[in-house]
Amino acid sequence: MATLRFFAAVLGLASLIGPLDLAAITLRSPDPVAMSLLAGELDGKGLQDVIAGQKGKVVLVNFWATWCVPCREEFPDLTRLQNALGPRGLRVVGVSTDLASALPGVHKFLADQKPAFPNYHKKSGGDDQDFIEAVDKGWGGELPFSVLYDRGGRKVKTLSGKHTFAEYEKEILALIR
Repeated sequence: MATLRFFAAVLGLASLIGPLDLAAITLRSPDPVAMSLLAGELDGKGLQDVIAGQKGKVVLVNFWATWCVPCREEFPDLTRLQNALGPRGLRVVGVSTDLASALPGVHKFLADQKPAFPNYHKKSGGDDQDFIEAVDKGWGGELPFSVLYDRGGRKVKTLSGKHTFAEYEKEILALIR
């Protein structure tokens, strides 16, 4: 546990690691480089813990995969959003839905992108439909898919498909003001 907190502090993730149910989120590797690329593995409960740990911030959770061309195309805009609106109260969180066998590609993608926000991996195993319904019962599993939460942690909007920086910014600014 001390090692986990040390790496979390080094990576600037202490605010995320502290309130999380560690049984629901397990680190993929003790390698600090790998840990900086994926903060952990999430199931539906773990995701709710991450969101709850961000009270007071507007949270944009983006579900993506390396095989998804629109996901890869919008990913740089998510970093731009975090950099531009983070100081005003935004927290972007990414969740890779890639299969566990694709994790080397996920790590490479994240190393290339250098996102300014934490990214997690959907927990391996289990029923994908259970995960989808835990996120949003109206989600059909399409990617990219984003969920916007207000400062109180309440889900206020889902955004299906690829969106531009300007489209995200408009929705987020309405909640930050």
